[in-house]
Amino acid sequence: MKTRYSLFVLFCLLLSRAAFGQTFPVDTLVKTGPLNQRINLVFLSDGYQTAQLPQFLSDVRGVVTGMFAQSPFREYQGYFNVFAVQVPSVDAGAKHPRTAADCSALPLATPNNYFGSSFDQGGIHRLLVPTRSSAVASVLAANFPLYDQAFVLVNSTEYGGSGGALATSSVNVSAREISIHEIGHSFASLIDEYWAGASYAREGLNMTAQTNPTLVRWAPWVGTNGVGVYPHAESPTWQRPHQNCKMRFLGVAFCDVCRQAFVERIHTLVRPVQGFSPAAATISNPTAAVPFALTLLAPAPNTLRVTWQRDGALLARNTSQVTVPLTALNTGTHTIRAEVTDTTAMTRASTHLSQHTYVTQWTVTNTATGTHLQASTFEYQLETYPNPVTDALNLSYKLSRPAPVTVTVLDETGRRLRTLVQEPAAAAGTHQWRFTAAELGLRRPGSYRLLLDIDGARISRQLVKE
Repeated sequence: MKTRYSLFVLFCLLLSRAAFGQTFPVDTLVKTGPLNQRINLVFLSDGYQTAQLPQFLSDVRGVVTGMFAQSPFREYQGYFNVFAVQVPSVDAGAKHPRTAADCSALPLATPNNYFGSSFDQGGIHRLLVPTRSSAVASVLAANFPLYDQAFVLVNSTEYGGSGGALATSSVNVSAREISIHEIGHSFASLIDEYWAGASYAREGLNMTAQTNPTLVRWAPWVGTNGVGVYPHAESPTWQRPHQNCKMRFLGVAFCDVCRQAFVERIHTLVRPVQGFSPAAATISNPTAAVPFALTLLAPAPNTLRVTWQRDGALLARNTSQVTVPLTALNTGTHTIRAEVTDTTAMTRASTHLSQHTYVTQWTVTNTATGTHLQASTFEYQLETYPNPVTDALNLSYKLSRPAPVTVTVLDETGRRLRTLVQEPAAAAGTHQWRFTAAELGLRRPGSYRLLLDIDGARISRQLVKE
């Protein structure tokens, strides 16, 4: 089940408002699945008068069509729902106070639009921002609280947009590209790869002050499809991963580093395992053949890897269902385990396999009087920092159910150096450890490997000792 920022907003609104804002018509533009199992993208209109709302829906459809025609939205289209909230404004258009130093020839304008969307924000003409953020929060709470990403589409043909908690775009001729670029900020936490100014420079998924290609966040991609470490000409202290990415120029594709950011974000919100069966059962027929099944949400093309095991032995691969005859199970307790991982080539994140491997396990108890089945699901999360290791390493892993855990350190040849943790029955929850370099066995600079074994599932992480 995903944790939503929108629910936090809704909770705050419940505390701070006696009543929610006004309700408006909500149109379903794309519906691929239940709200709690999909990423809900919600568009809000600003600067559209009542008679112009049909045009708003047409404008949103254009943006959505353009978005799902491009990678990685194309591959993960089935993970998204799209909705549009028709919010009428008294006046058409966006505000233009003419306060930016780079102000265009657009005349002074102060229309009464619902969300106060205005150009010239932050001293930049093209920076178009809904200034009435409380109105946005109120409308979302009243009309679609289960949103994952909100987008304000502004009825102005002037070039402009912004990203942040909200994505915003005008309906300029480049609106589709502007919108996708801004969603890069809001949804995937990406930074502009053009130089936006010193106040916008910071460490991020696609920006860094690190210049060593082996140490940058995107090191696994360096040397692939033009990914490298490129200094901003305006401020060579800061580096970007690509010279021709959509976070720099409209009309081009996202670079591999930015596509990875989207894929990782998508997986934090939607599980590819949508359901399983049976959840629990009692079977009296000792010769029955029991079907174990997963309901999977596959990208297109399907990059899900499925591995089935029976009592630790391989049973089947890359199928959503297996059938186990009870005659193959001796009296006692057995486990049927299904492990699902998205093996998409669009991510090389070191945490992908550990944070986005999904396990469903059935405990099968075979007795003389019948067979009992009980299912459970669990995920593993592993974090290690800092890496490269200097003096110490912080290790954190999260278990969604009790499980045996062993953590070992291997050298580059695979030889075991140290066993750091050995817990026969680690409790569910977050486990945090701190080890010095000496305790890790990292006595000299080089590459090592941390191996986390959770109930037979192995998660590996490279460690670098400086």
